[in-house]
Amino acid sequence: MVRHGSRRGYARMLEAFWDEAHAFGLELPTEEAVSKQAFCQARKKLPAALVRDLLHTASDAFDDDHGSSLRWRGRRLLAVDGARRNIQPSDELRRAFGGPEGAHYPQIHVTTLFDVVGKVPLAVEVGPFGSDERAQLLRVLDRAREDDVLVLDAGYGSFDVFAALLDAGVDFACRMPASQTFTKLERFVASGDEEALLTLSPPEGSALSGTESIALRAVRVERLNDEFWVILTSLPADEFSVDDIAEAYALRWTIEEFYKLLVSDYFEQGFFHSRSADGVRQEVYAQMLFVVMTRNIAAVAADTHGVSYDELSQKAAILAVGDHLTRLVLHSTPATARANLKRLLKRIARARERLRPGRSYPRTSQLPLPRWGRNGRRGGA
Repeated sequence: MVRHGSRRGYARMLEAFWDEAHAFGLELPTEEAVSKQAFCQARKKLPAALVRDLLHTASDAFDDDHGSSLRWRGRRLLAVDGARRNIQPSDELRRAFGGPEGAHYPQIHVTTLFDVVGKVPLAVEVGPFGSDERAQLLRVLDRAREDDVLVLDAGYGSFDVFAALLDAGVDFACRMPASQTFTKLERFVASGDEEALLTLSPPEGSALSGTESIALRAVRVERLNDEFWVILTSLPADEFSVDDIAEAYALRWTIEEFYKLLVSDYFEQGFFHSRSADGVRQEVYAQMLFVVMTRNIAAVAADTHGVSYDELSQKAAILAVGDHLTRLVLHSTPATARANLKRLLKRIARARERLRPGRSYPRTSQLPLPRWGRNGRRGGA
């Protein structure tokens, strides 16, 4: 279902799957495709939590098999980001997730914990439209490990988040706004210094009010056209230079490319198929699971053919695994399975993308606006 994305409904998807299996000589339990009603009933018996557990198992297996060569300064480099997605206009989904006032469609808020070097989602939280992104971050934090480094964009920075990360043993580098932030950080920005050690106390109204202060390192990273980043980090100065911090934060861009992949023409799930809350969660987890499967096979292709993992095309890998999925799952003999897998690895290894050194200009698109935008309204971006 994930492979076909939003291009087909249940009935056409099932018919295509049965025809494909027959063309490859693969046996299915029935001669004709099952009905979409039977498929929907079967899906309801599959808990979304089970698909989420499969996602966790697959991402852990990826790290066990390939993670040692996909590190930043010997450590896992992670990012967290969120995105809103339109879903079907059912009463159950409106009650469960809500949406923008006056919008045609309800929306979910999807938060992903992502390995930016391995390009693999580690955990996903599906919440209502109005979810607090900092609270969502804390719900996926249990999938991080001690000694990981988490890079965060502006909007996640708060005393409570920093304290939770330190308690979990997770280092971080968080971009901060230059104003309307911690008073001590605003003074640091005004000083023009490259870095300083700041002691921050819990603000009034914080759930941690009255607890101990925390010491963090503030760094200023110069950019083009007199612009700069202000980053708060727990990474020590004697091990990580300002350039190291800048590099770590810049690598966060990989999670933006990941979200771009999820809404691409060839992988987009549209409004998702399900009209139930658990069904939507199931589909979100399944799309993420498909990405992990693809990245695992791509890593094997890189090792087998001696090419750089970073240079492999994510688009080509997604399409290749989709084309081979039926044969991979329903292979008739081990010899046939090996031959199909060998062909798949070779196809993935051939498709390369030139590494992009960075972005000097904002992204622009010549495509027409989508009919329904992220705000759930017609014609919006």
